[in-house]
Amino acid sequence: MSLRIPAGSVTALLGPNGAGKSTLLQCAVGLLAPDAGDIRVLGTPVAQLTPAHRARIGYVAESQPLPGDLTLAQYERWLAPLYPRWDHTLADSLRARFALDPARRLKAFSRGQRMQAALLCALAPRPDVLFMDEPFAGLDAAIKDDLVRGVLELSGSEGWTVVIASHDLTELELLVDHVAFLKDGTLRLHESMDTLRTHYRWVDVQTGARDVRLPSPLPAEWVRAETAGTRVRALLRVADEDTTRNMLHSMYPNTTRITFTDASLTDVFIGLARDPRGERTVGSSPLLP
Repeated sequence: MSLRIPAGSVTALLGPNGAGKSTLLQCAVGLLAPDAGDIRVLGTPVAQLTPAHRARIGYVAESQPLPGDLTLAQYERWLAPLYPRWDHTLADSLRARFALDPARRLKAFSRGQRMQAALLCALAPRPDVLFMDEPFAGLDAAIKDDLVRGVLELSGSEGWTVVIASHDLTELELLVDHVAFLKDGTLRLHESMDTLRTHYRWVDVQTGARDVRLPSPLPAEWVRAETAGTRVRALLRVADEDTTRNMLHSMYPNTTRITFTDASLTDVFIGLARDPRGERTVGSSPLLP
């Protein structure tokens, strides 16, 4: 795969289990070494990142261990000297927002509270780049909302670059402005959310045929499709509605009605995850910095 993340963007890294999302993020922060290829963060090869570079990078993961015998206050005091830009005021604000007790030991925190504490400690250094790996897994709706709003507000006001791998598509749709989709270790889609909202549409085709069939093979622009009696319903990448109408009329000459409706990020995710056409890539050229 080849992917460039725009500076100052919030990018969702999507894909089914085993697609390579966590591996990619762990390579990006230096926890794993790639077998081949080149990964640069802050313009520097990961293997050459200095402590000064690393102080500008945040990382939060679902499986991230915390020193359970320390209180949150002790953990913050241990971390702060490692980060020249550690912001005590921001840490206080996030602690109050998440209602975390600084005198409580980390091992006594619930799963949601531990994730909130990890996020606090990743954001307090005011990182230029923040990597998040399944930060919402297993959390209730209220805590997810707090995390999303906290990241959204801070990344927007600070201009941070955020890359977040998650299956919580509803939350991501509100948070991100770019999407990258991986499947079987291959980048299948890379779009801005504006492009995805504009060009990925559900199209319902009502025909006069009794036994309507799908085109075989499906055109490259078709992400998923199904038939029901005289009707075809397909999720398409639509560059222009008139062009798509003409294409569908040529496929189905007995068409009586064509209707376009918006598709959600979840719709696109499911379509690409279930696509049987192997190493097919949908979308634009790689995102530019």
